[in-house]
Amino acid sequence: MIEPFRIKVVEPLIQATKAQRRKALVECGYNPFLIPARYVGIDLISDSGTGAMSAQQWAEMVKTREDFSGQEAYEEFVKTARAVTGFPLIQPVHQGRSAENLLFSILLKRGDTVLGNTLFETTRANIEAVGGRAVDLPQPEPPFNGNIDQRRLEETIRRSQKVRLVIMTVTNNINGGQAVSLRNLQATRKITRVQGIPLVLDASRFADNAWLIKDYLRSRTSVRTIARRMFEAADIAYLSSKKDGLVTIGGFIGLRHLRLFKQIVGASIRQESYPTSGGLAARDLAAMTVGLKESIGEDFLKYHIASLRYLARTLQQRRVKIYEPVGGHGVVIKAPSSQPYAAFALAGQIFIATGIRGGVFGPDLRLAIPRRVYTLAQLAYVAQAIGEVYKRPLPRLRLVNRPASFFNFFAQFTER
Repeated sequence: MIEPFRIKVVEPLIQATKAQRRKALVECGYNPFLIPARYVGIDLISDSGTGAMSAQQWAEMVKTREDFSGQEAYEEFVKTARAVTGFPLIQPVHQGRSAENLLFSILLKRGDTVLGNTLFETTRANIEAVGGRAVDLPQPEPPFNGNIDQRRLEETIRRSQKVRLVIMTVTNNINGGQAVSLRNLQATRKITRVQGIPLVLDASRFADNAWLIKDYLRSRTSVRTIARRMFEAADIAYLSSKKDGLVTIGGFIGLRHLRLFKQIVGASIRQESYPTSGGLAARDLAAMTVGLKESIGEDFLKYHIASLRYLARTLQQRRVKIYEPVGGHGVVIKAPSSQPYAAFALAGQIFIATGIRGGVFGPDLRLAIPRRVYTLAQLAYVAQAIGEVYKRPLPRLRLVNRPASFFNFFAQFTER
């Protein structure tokens, strides 16, 4: 396996000293999210907005013209988004969380319930911000560990009169991006259609999910066709293009109903900017257009998933425990100790020793792989370096700052 691209522009890896890294970690309270990036060598804390854009994307950004409204870049983006997703109505936004704010402010009211396979922390927070309640109904069915539980879904809808939305996150943003099967999506759509409840697709990693469906089922169907079938199962789709869309900023909402689209457009001009920009520059729209096309390229997806699996195998060879199956955007490392906050302690020791930064989610450490950024040689180094740290004793941490929300992003510790 080799990278299906050649490198045209490079930047040096940061080479902070071990003493500098240790000082930075102590000052930020042992939370990797709070470490200043200027001390990070290989950054695997997130795949969101951290990928590398192609020469074609940069070229289109330079070529496009900036206008306040009616941009040609907007027209091209809408045409591409329609072709990939099948949704007739497209509203660009500056990222996925903005899409959530727009949708939830219109579709939900206080006391409403939203069901999902597993809702990401920020999705849950946006639901709760409008007075709603978020309920997860996961049912891992290997290898499709991102599925929703059909039986519990039907029971919950039957017991409650306040279920307003069902959100399927693809890939399911747990354990490094677990796949949702097409069968599970389509069966969920049948349930929601009978109940008159919109099915919403959080499709930020739709291409990863489509590739994993193809791979697990050994299907000859193209990724583009599988992705289109995924979108066909939903009434509404939204996504952050900062993941599978291969850009550093941007996103969009796909809709089928004109009335809701008009409401979204009205809300967009209050929150984002003129609707045809969606809070973006025309150059961002141009980059999104190319990125959406490139995101379903099968050579790229094959390499992206294979690089994750390569990292996972190499970690296992060094006796590092990981979650399996490996997901679509990250490798999840299980902490080697049951002591409190062991994942934060492990992340800290890895950073001090190597300059590698991962993110803590729940009890585990996630290594998210930015798309088209790091080579296989660099991932081999990551596995080797983490393998050395993994077998060492961990320091014990004491919590000194417990945030009211988003614990993994803002908690702070000190060594006991």
